[in-house]
Amino acid sequence: MNGFFRTYAKLLVLLLIMAACLLPSACSLLPEEEEELAPPLVQPATIAYKTEAVTRGTLISELKMGASFVPEIQESLSFQKQGGRLKKVYVKYGQDIKAGDLLAELDAESLLSAIRIQEINVEKSQLALSKLQTDGASSYDIKIARLNLKQQQYSLDDMNQQYAATQIFAPFDGEVVYATSASSGDYINAYQTVVKVANTTALLLVTTADDASDLPIGAMVSVEFQKQVLTGEVVANPTTLFNDPIESLRDAAIIRIQGDNPKEAEMGDSARIIYVIEKRENVLILKRSLINLMSGRRYVNVLEDGVRVEKDVEIGLQTDTEAEIVNGLEEGDLVIVN
Repeated sequence: MNGFFRTYAKLLVLLLIMAACLLPSACSLLPEEEEELAPPLVQPATIAYKTEAVTRGTLISELKMGASFVPEIQESLSFQKQGGRLKKVYVKYGQDIKAGDLLAELDAESLLSAIRIQEINVEKSQLALSKLQTDGASSYDIKIARLNLKQQQYSLDDMNQQYAATQIFAPFDGEVVYATSASSGDYINAYQTVVKVANTTALLLVTTADDASDLPIGAMVSVEFQKQVLTGEVVANPTTLFNDPIESLRDAAIIRIQGDNPKEAEMGDSARIIYVIEKRENVLILKRSLINLMSGRRYVNVLEDGVRVEKDVEIGLQTDTEAEIVNGLEEGDLVIVN
């Protein structure tokens, strides 16, 4: 009996110990487990934006192109009625000439011989007519003699015209801007340019830039030449020169300087033409590189209270580098560059 109670008592004590371990305070009797540490909080990196402010100013859309001074009056000279063997070219490139100077001629010795013979024939016909008139010949004989003299004179005149066509004379005072490299004895075709002369005191500006056709006739342009700013007027463009006999001018625009040409200007000198297409003052201006275009939508990234915000914009006048902002931004708005 005593053994039973002792066994029962041991079981009771064991149950009490187990029940005590289930209580929170009792768990302190056991080894404490370490608490798990919370992961450290990662602070987001601060983004440093580079910005440019929207400003007001004057926006100018303009064309700029190079041009060269060329003679207003120039002429290509050739043997127009006939070709032949070249006798001599009497001038060279860059040489000053006077109106009436002999520039070049063909070999016409055989023609000169024929002219001298024909001059004799004319003189003989004149003598024959005079004798008939002195001798009181019939009106018929005198008329025949007169017709013979006229025929001989016509032949002489024709020969002289042929001889004149073998020579080239300067049509005006100026300068030789081209002379053929052909040598004496070389064959020269009719209408082949032998000499080109120009009046270098009267110069025009010619530009063959791709956008020369955008210069309207009558438009006033600025001309920059050797630190001088001159005013010029467009007097011709490709719409009027498309059929010009000088092929190089068909795609060109021609500008005449207002007033006297600068004394320093010489044929071949370069200048710069500036034509203002449109000018707008006191408008919002932004670099075109900051304006994004996607599917027809134009927008910019603006910094507002440290946050990047997309804003749609409407643009107006544009230049190569800048654009007018019509809607979407205000003066002073900070547009993100990077």
